[in-house]
Amino acid sequence: MESSVLYSGFRPVDRGLGANRAEEEKEQKVVENKKKGEKEITPLNVWAENPNFTEAVVWRADTVKLLPALEQVDLLLRIAKATQKLVNKEHKRRRLLYERTGMIDTGIKHAYWDQSYAGFKEVLGSKNFAEALRLVAESWRSFKELLELKERGELPAWLDPKPPKRLKRLIIAVMHDNYRLLEDEKAIRLRYSNVKISFQGELRWWRERMQQGRLVITYDEVKGAWYAHIASEVKLKREKREPVKCGIDLGQEQLVAAVAENGVGLLYRGSVLKSEYYYLKVQVSELDKAGRFADFDVEVWLEKRKWWFRRFRMRKQELIKNMAAHFAETLHALGVTDVYVGYPRNINHDKPTENNNAWPYWEIAKAIARAAENLGIAVYLMPEENTSKVCARHGCEVKRKPRGLVLCPYGHVMHADLNAAMNILKRGGGRVPERVKTLSFTPTPDGVIERGKKRESKAEPDSPAQRAG
Repeated sequence: MESSVLYSGFRPVDRGLGANRAEEEKEQKVVENKKKGEKEITPLNVWAENPNFTEAVVWRADTVKLLPALEQVDLLLRIAKATQKLVNKEHKRRRLLYERTGMIDTGIKHAYWDQSYAGFKEVLGSKNFAEALRLVAESWRSFKELLELKERGELPAWLDPKPPKRLKRLIIAVMHDNYRLLEDEKAIRLRYSNVKISFQGELRWWRERMQQGRLVITYDEVKGAWYAHIASEVKLKREKREPVKCGIDLGQEQLVAAVAENGVGLLYRGSVLKSEYYYLKVQVSELDKAGRFADFDVEVWLEKRKWWFRRFRMRKQELIKNMAAHFAETLHALGVTDVYVGYPRNINHDKPTENNNAWPYWEIAKAIARAAENLGIAVYLMPEENTSKVCARHGCEVKRKPRGLVLCPYGHVMHADLNAAMNILKRGGGRVPERVKTLSFTPTPDGVIERGKKRESKAEPDSPAQRAG
């Protein structure tokens, strides 16, 4: 009988039939939840999807800053505005089609048949015209896939896919064979427009390319500069190592708390990111107070408000990128091969607080997966429920006092985030180390600072959070 397997060594002599059935149902739920938890482990990069592979082909992008002449700026603005209008017109047409008929257009042929698109084709050229349409088609294809996942019940109940929105940024899409990168001259030649634009910055992936990809030129309104994103198809290689696993707990006080099987713990503080966020709130609040006066221009108020939010978004992305690169290099030096990230799924709906809604958990997980992929480290996503309530070594319930620590009934005290990271490591099949040596770092938009070491640059930091200490 099935119950004899579930209750190996158990003799229900003094229990009634109802109690026995309740125990059986409880045990069955435990088994089902365990199987469900195993299925919820999601691969985040190519090495997690293909654990036995030693080589993988992926797409990467180099970002450089363009240095256009005055007449070239006018040309870029004209092309970017034409691309923006084309993309928004296509989005509007497809959105109306979806609302009326429920059909989703994922092709690009309609724009070639419609004569009202002829002006865009003349400004952009036939190849760049098609590339801009491919950007639109890719976004609608992604929307279609989300709808299919929702129909199959694979999306959370609160997640309702929405059609792609209109493009607000200035952007130029150039087909892979319609530009040429002159590495020696540090310039990019746009073939249809027949202009050569200089750039500054280093190319990382271009020299290793197997195939040249799309060029996307964007305008950063915060910095007032043009940037080129050059896509390249490259081959990554993974060294064969003895498997060493690592568990990661994401949080707010500590952006990342990680523990590896070899007994090394890593803490990346979130104080700078929190300071940046609250500095944004103060500036926006002061701006809103000034906007109450009748003589204050509403358009200027809205533009300044957008500028502050774009600035925060840019600095947040830089901070996360610096932290992920430093973290991946540290893991590679420690010999880690597999990383398990505990992701707080649906936290902004289960616990709808201001910080939970604004905190970039998913951005951090993606950045870590991408940086680790470059160094041959597999990254998995898994649920992290109740990892902070249980002792990683004894499996008993712990008390969260004093703040930042957990007290085990067996008498030892542990860092709360490191304890959660060890529980995630255990769920991933890793071995919990007996002792943990912790290294602490502070990520900033300008780099990562190790605890106990001063900044290399003596110049005043640009971040208001760092200036305030």
